[in-house]
Amino acid sequence: MMGPGSVTRTADPPAGTSERVESLLCLHGERSFRVLVPAAGELVIGRGPDAGCSIDDALVSRAHAQLLVTAEGLRLTDLGSRHGTLLNGERLAEPRIVRGGDVIGIGATLFVVRHAHPVRPRSVLAATAFTARLAEELARCVEYERECSVLYLRSTGGDVAELAPALGAKLRTIDTLAVLGKRHAGAILPELDADEAHAVAQQLVEAFSGQIAVGVGTAPYDGIDADAILAGARRACELARERVIVRVSDTATTLSVPPHTIILGDPAMAELYELARRVARSSIPVLIRGETGVGKELAAAVVHAASPRASKPFISVNCAAIPESLAESELFGHAKGAFSGALAAKTGLVEAADGGTLFLDEIGELAPVTQAKLLRVLESGEVLRVGEVIPRKVDLRIVAATNRDLQHEIATGAFRSDLYFRLGAARLELPPLSERPRDLALLAPAILRAACARLGREPLELSCAAAIALFRYRWPGNVRELRHALEYAAAATPDVARTIEPWRLPAAIAASARAERDRVAPPAPGAPPPPPPPGGFRPLADEVRELERARMIAALRASGGVQNRAAELIEMPLRTFVTKLKRYAIGPADWTG
Repeated sequence: MMGPGSVTRTADPPAGTSERVESLLCLHGERSFRVLVPAAGELVIGRGPDAGCSIDDALVSRAHAQLLVTAEGLRLTDLGSRHGTLLNGERLAEPRIVRGGDVIGIGATLFVVRHAHPVRPRSVLAATAFTARLAEELARCVEYERECSVLYLRSTGGDVAELAPALGAKLRTIDTLAVLGKRHAGAILPELDADEAHAVAQQLVEAFSGQIAVGVGTAPYDGIDADAILAGARRACELARERVIVRVSDTATTLSVPPHTIILGDPAMAELYELARRVARSSIPVLIRGETGVGKELAAAVVHAASPRASKPFISVNCAAIPESLAESELFGHAKGAFSGALAAKTGLVEAADGGTLFLDEIGELAPVTQAKLLRVLESGEVLRVGEVIPRKVDLRIVAATNRDLQHEIATGAFRSDLYFRLGAARLELPPLSERPRDLALLAPAILRAACARLGREPLELSCAAAIALFRYRWPGNVRELRHALEYAAAATPDVARTIEPWRLPAAIAASARAERDRVAPPAPGAPPPPPPPGGFRPLADEVRELERARMIAALRASGGVQNRAAELIEMPLRTFVTKLKRYAIGPADWTG
């Protein structure tokens, strides 16, 4: 049973047919969809249950108007309706032939006539065209804050091109299919979230009796860049076995370096950490370079954990935090009475790391005199405490890190070239988070889960708009900044909420997303700059989500909790309704309380 003002519409034509189809774009309330006109005969529009297109509207007669297929074209006739039929805004007085673009008004519903066209078998795109099409869909996904999924399929038998026609027949009209190689194909599924795309993948796997393996990626949660999300879906497909569907979110590589857990999604990062493990087998120094917060200490911990020194101390020192006047004493120790206030002998951090690994973060901050003493440790394996004349033997590995360009520092005289070449026997360059969208996609939910667990609250999920904001931000503070941002959002989001919205993220991230949106869609030339929004206003999309949740709860309350009935009341597809129940964390307490 349809709700007030609803329209019963006909289905899309089956894929692969070749008959000519006339269609109407129906604009009804806040919805729009297509209504088909039969290739021959008539389509009656009215309120009666036997009408070909039924409109539950008090302004519509039982048999209101007729569209008849004739040799001249599609003829519109008013069937003596009480309130009349409008054609392009004028009341229809006699039968008229309608053309593409004509607008028919019946009650509160508008029908836009679309040109007749032959429905041909689905075309299969080439790989380059497929990537361009995916970029277009992802742009829409970002603009309208909606999801879009990608399937990457692998034939476990013959050539995938032989399966393409049958695969296309299982997809919707708006979906896109492409052959991406002898055994690989891809499909773009606009408007489908991860669960809905997984269901489509499951249908394909069952329909083809295990002849295909499928990887699933969903924007914006797995990225908003075509190359990144396609690469993620391809990786998921590589991990999938026959009859097994793998999502991008399941492709993370996890390294355990107690007390740390390192999550890797980007292949370059996985290879870099593999290189770190190989380098760790020797005792040569390692120089790690990367921006602040990129994870240099974690990389150093991996080097230590993979080395023969793993059971010995790992001493981490932030050189930037040591006052220049105390640096020598802190690093190399001092004898009793070596200087005023040296009331007892002190073991320096270099000695404390004997047998193990000394990590010197921000080594570019060390003064030249301290650099010279560190060079001696590297070259002789000896440390000389301040105030002593007899050196002490030490056996340790030094791992240094910096966010500076040390070669530039050498040119300016701020850093010793001999120390640079001694430290840089092995070098690791950590890319910033902004260049690792696949890592961002995997790190964000993991960090958010951990933050919620520490707060003792139910797990939170990112809304579509919040996920887009994360991918649009440049992350100058890298992983450290991402962690702080999500920990803040988890703490700032009310206990009753189950989803993080953009306004719960730090202001800099939300502002960056708005600025990027304005940059992509600039105002018309000569237009004045838009005024700042009044205080208290939020993006309309956020308020729409809140309204949608409230309407779902009201429908469940009216239907006694019967989901299919509640979905009908607000004219939402049942599968979408069930998915959003989980997304909005709607439970029995919400509609029975």
